[in-house]
Amino acid sequence: MRTKKKGLLPLSVFVLPSILIVGVFVYGFIGWTVAVSFTKWNFLIPNWSFDGLKNYLSLFINNTRFHDDLINNFTFLPFFVFVTQIIGFFLALLLNNGVKLESLFRTIFLLPMALSLVVTGVIWEWIYNPSNGALAAMFRLFHLPSINWLGSTAFALPAITIVAIWQYTGFTTSIYLAGLRGIPQEILEAAKLDGAHGLKLYWYVLIPILRSSTVTATVLLTQLGLQMFSLVWVMTQGGPAFATDMPAVYMYISTFKNGNIAQGASIAVVIFALTLIVVVPYLFTFGKLEQSEER
Repeated sequence: MRTKKKGLLPLSVFVLPSILIVGVFVYGFIGWTVAVSFTKWNFLIPNWSFDGLKNYLSLFINNTRFHDDLINNFTFLPFFVFVTQIIGFFLALLLNNGVKLESLFRTIFLLPMALSLVVTGVIWEWIYNPSNGALAAMFRLFHLPSINWLGSTAFALPAITIVAIWQYTGFTTSIYLAGLRGIPQEILEAAKLDGAHGLKLYWYVLIPILRSSTVTATVLLTQLGLQMFSLVWVMTQGGPAFATDMPAVYMYISTFKNGNIAQGASIAVVIFALTLIVVVPYLFTFGKLEQSEER
């Protein structure tokens, strides 16, 4: 027992700094944000007077902009999550089937993931430019009128959704490709001997085996979608007429532009709570999924 304790002591010395850093800079600031959300801190000068649930009630009852932000976010989410997964899944199948020039295609598919969201936003803002953008030039070739994609309330949110899908498709592809490469060949050969060919092989064998990959991709993409800020801020700053405004954008404006610290903290807590609703069930079910796949 003494030997085990002596062995654990050096390990705890190395682990302790990481625990302290995470405790202070992650959980400490989460706790601080939650505490601020219950105060009257509405200017740069701190005001720790307790205000109860007033900030939250104001957001959900009286604040129409926050309502629009939630509608935008939940309109954006299903298209972003499911289209990204579907395209990523088929690209992973393509790469897994030994396509020619696989390394080149893998680089092309994964390149957007390596770009920062700010760089992506700047590139696509130019592509969408109605005067001299790439899409405008293409439309002129076919004698079609150009469209102000980011200046139209009808097209702005779909335009940003397309950019987000382009950015994260490579991320989803890598998740599914890792799952496909981890499937033993014996399972696929046994399935083929049992008559699973073509679509049956994908529907009854591959897709069920890749459940953990699908759940992982769904959770991570949903988390990214709920916290969507950089793309929107670079491309539209929430406009036009709040058509692309998101809770994360409104949180930034409330906190750093309007100085309404308590309201910004309340929005941050709501985003955090929505993220937890997605992440916590995943943490409890992921181990069970892996065990069922191993069986």
